[in-house]
Formats: sequence, structure tokens, C-alpha cells
Amino acid sequence: MNTSVNRRAFLAGAVGAATLAAMSRPGMAVPAKQGPWISVFSKHLQFLDYKQLAKTCRELGLDGVDLTVRDKGHVLPKNVARDLPAAVEALRAEGLDVPMITTALNSGDDPDARPILEAASKLGIPYFRIGGLTYDANGEILAQLARYTEQLRGLAKLAEELNLSAGYHNHSGTGQVGGPVWDLHRMIEAIQSPRFGSNYDIGHAKVEGAFGDWQITARLMAPHVKMMAVKDFVWEKDKPKWVPLGSGVVQFPEVFRIMRASGFAGPVSIHVEYKTANDDALLEDLRKAAVTLRGYLKDAGYA
Repeated sequence: MNTSVNRRAFLAGAVGAATLAAMSRPGMAVPAKQGPWISVFSKHLQFLDYKQLAKTCRELGLDGVDLTVRDKGHVLPKNVARDLPAAVEALRAEGLDVPMITTALNSGDDPDARPILEAASKLGIPYFRIGGLTYDANGEILAQLARYTEQLRGLAKLAEELNLSAGYHNHSGTGQVGGPVWDLHRMIEAIQSPRFGSNYDIGHAKVEGAFGDWQITARLMAPHVKMMAVKDFVWEKDKPKWVPLGSGVVQFPEVFRIMRASGFAGPVSIHVEYKTANDDALLEDLRKAAVTLRGYLKDAGYA
């Protein structure tokens, strides 16, 4: 596949893209933004090395990158001490930042937890996404939820120690812990840590919330949302079909208005869960998504 980026086209098309403040040196964190970071989930750009990722994301009009730090990710857990600083330096050299990382961690007892989170903390990365959990189809739901709550409590304590904020990602589908959203809220209330909350996925919440429940769960979760993920879909009978941002049924401005009213200003990560013709088509869709997302945030009252 042709993975080259037409710089002139992307720079010309990134209308409305915000520019970040200058850095004192490449390894230092970009100063905090007043509103949400527009980021991309780096899983979709796995074909790019760190420097290519940084240049491409700048040309796409993004503020930062939601960097995968997990098996088959941009940074492998076993190499985190070496590779996470290299990735972050490459991104910050292009005026971008890494406001969050996506991990597979879902327990404080995971041997990878401390090395990954210590590396993130030293680099000034404020947020990390927790790995997903699933219900046993034959188990009692509340008993499983209590067990998972204790499992995540250890991760929340580690986040507190290292001055990080953890967000659990809600997925739609059979057996997904956090999919109904009420169960995630229950875990957050039980753990009672200011460093543990939600990486709220608007698309998945709409899938499970369908007609009106998503509005209630968005209001319920808003005070606990640390980060957000955006994706869009249309219904094909009783299943979601993921589509480009803005071409589906998700009511983004309304969700962002709910979040803004609760003071949300964290990272918003763009996800592309549908197939594109090639890598260049993917990049073009991401450029359009960044512009569309900025429009939604403006409609919701963000500057």
C-alpha cells in the first residue's frame, strides 16, 4: 500500500485545526490546553513509525495521539522504558502531545502495570486507558462485578501514587463489562478514587443506549469522564455498522454539551472501526474527522 502523505493537501485541508503552544525542548510536555485534545487512536496508524506518525498527525490537524502501549501496539510493554520516551519525543518535536496511552492493563497486580505507568508519569502523560473485561456467561453478574471492582481498585491506587488518571473504556456487545454503563458507574462509585473514571466511548454508548438511554447514562457518567472516544455508526437490522464520523446516527454535539456542563476538558480520541480502501483513504478520513470533531465541540460551546 502507498502510505505516503500529501503534505500540501493535508495542510490545506486542515481548516480550523488548533495549534499548540511552543515547547521549551522536544522532550517536554506541551502546556495544558483549555479544551479537549483532538487525538487519534494510534492503533489505526500502526503502519507508521514514530517520526512518520508524528509528521502525519500534525498534517492531519490533530493536537495529539492516543498511543497504544500494549502487545502489537506502537510501544510494546517489554520495551516501554526505551520506546515510550522515543515515541513521545518524536510527537512533541512536531508540536503534538501524548495526552493518553491505551494499555491492556486491568489489574494493579499485572507485572507490566508499574513499569508502563511509571514511564508515562515521568513523561508527563496524564491519562491512560484500562484494558477491557468480560462477564462469564454463566456467572452471577453482581458477584463478577464485585470481583472486577477489587481488581481495578489496585490499578486506581497505582494511578493515585503516580499522579495519573485511569479511564475504563465502555464497549458494546455481548458480555462487555461497562457496556451497559451503569455497571461502570457502580465500579467508579465503589472505588471512590479521583484518579479512576471513564474513557467514555460515545459510539458504543449510543449502540447500547439506542433510543434514549444513552442520554441518561451520559448524564450519569459525565462527572466521572476522564477521556472520550468518538466513532459513528448506522444500524443494519439489529447490529451497528461503523461509518465515517458525521455520517451516522450519533448525536455528538448533545453528548459534548452534557460533558462540557460537567467540566470535561480531557483528550478525545478518534477511532476508525470500518475498512478503508487503503492507507491514504484512511488518512483522508482522519483529516475530515478532525475538522468535523472540532465543529461538534464548537457547537457544544467549547472555544
